[in-house]
Order: sequence, then structure tokens, then C-alpha cells
Amino acid sequence: MKKYIIIGVAVFLLAMIAYIPASVAAKFLPDNIKASQFQGNLWDGSAARFIVDNIDYGSVKWKIKSSCFLLFKLCADIKQSHADIESAFSLKMRGTTEVSNLMARGNASAFNPFVKNFGISLSGNFDADMKDIQIHANGIQRLQGYMNFSPLDVNGVLRLSMGDVNSVFEPMSDYTHIDINNKRGHVDLAGVIQLFNDMRYQLDLKARSNTNSTEAVINGLKYIGDLQADGSVNIKQSGKF
Repeated sequence: MKKYIIIGVAVFLLAMIAYIPASVAAKFLPDNIKASQFQGNLWDGSAARFIVDNIDYGSVKWKIKSSCFLLFKLCADIKQSHADIESAFSLKMRGTTEVSNLMARGNASAFNPFVKNFGISLSGNFDADMKDIQIHANGIQRLQGYMNFSPLDVNGVLRLSMGDVNSVFEPMSDYTHIDINNKRGHVDLAGVIQLFNDMRYQLDLKARSNTNSTEAVINGLKYIGDLQADGSVNIKQSGKF
């Protein structure tokens, strides 16, 4: 009997949600999220403007999955579109936030708000296929997938064309292991980034000049890390996003 009561309540809630305008969602958003120009309903709707932490992500469309209601979870398929980035993914929320099957592509400049503290900006194109992302209150708990840039230009004291940059994300017990390498750039780059669950990071990268390196790049490398006997430069840094 209890099973049928739960199913009945779930069906009733689903029916109610289908008639509630999507604009009602704005009342429940946290302070760092702003949305406007709603269409549709809470079940199947969209917002033409979606801003998180003052970063504009353009339009967002969602469709809630009814299968999760019996498990007391909120699940939805999301599509996001902006001039700099487009993505599609499945979202599941219950305590932690889980993102699965994230497919994204766009301009590398979409990452500039996250790297501005390093004194650099990015340009180029990227695509990503993240199978699993888990987010909790203090940061990212799990990342699994890949992200590629083709090409990636880093603009700072020096303008570096990094060529095609490939990164693979593998989850460990308390951090995500990120392997990075490139080809056809002004420098050869390879190494590891560790991204901890509380958003601390550790860089352990090696850069080396190649036949594409200009004189300015060769001279500039010695100032971004520890120069080794073989001419390569070790870049080690830690911090927190």
C-alpha cells in the first residue's frame, strides 16, 4: 500500500509541475544565479539569460526526468547555448550535484574568468566529453573525461601558441589526476595537474623549446620555471581556485 501511495504522490506532483510557469524557478535560485526571459513550465522550460557568479552562460533549456521522482531526486536533461560555448548534459541533484555525459564545445575565452588571476587570457577552440562530474559544497569531488583545445593561444607577458592541447581527467580518492600534453605548439608541454576536492591544485609541468619556438619564447621560458640542464623548464605551482 505504501508503494502505491508514493507513486500516487509522485504522479500528482508531476501533474502540478507541468502547469507551473517556468518563471517560478527564479524565486528559488541562490543569490549567485540570475535567470530571466522564461518560457514553458517547470517540467519543460527555458531561460534566455542565465548568469552564474556574474558569468553569462546565455540560454538554458531543461526537461525534468520523471524517473527520478520516486527516488526523491531532481534529474533533468540540460542544453546550454552561448556565443562562446555550447553544452548538453544530464543533471542529478540530491545532496551533491552530479553531471553526466557532458558534451561541450566553444571558444577557449569562456575560461578566461577562471584564469585571470594567473595574469593570462586564452583564445582558440575547445571540445570536452566529461562522463562524470560530482560537485559538493566545497568544490569538485570527481572529474572523469577529456578536454581538448585546438589550437590554444595563451596571452600574457608572452603570446604563446600551444598548438593542440590534450587533457585527460581521472578521478582518484581525494583528487582528480589530469594528464596534459600538446603538439605543434611554440613549446612542448607535458605533465600533471592534481585538482583536490577542496579546489586546491598542484602543477607539475615540463616545458621545452622546439623548432617552432621564437627567440622571445626561448628567452622567456627561463622566467616561468626552473631551468634544467637539458634546456627544459620545470613549472611547479600550487594554490586554490
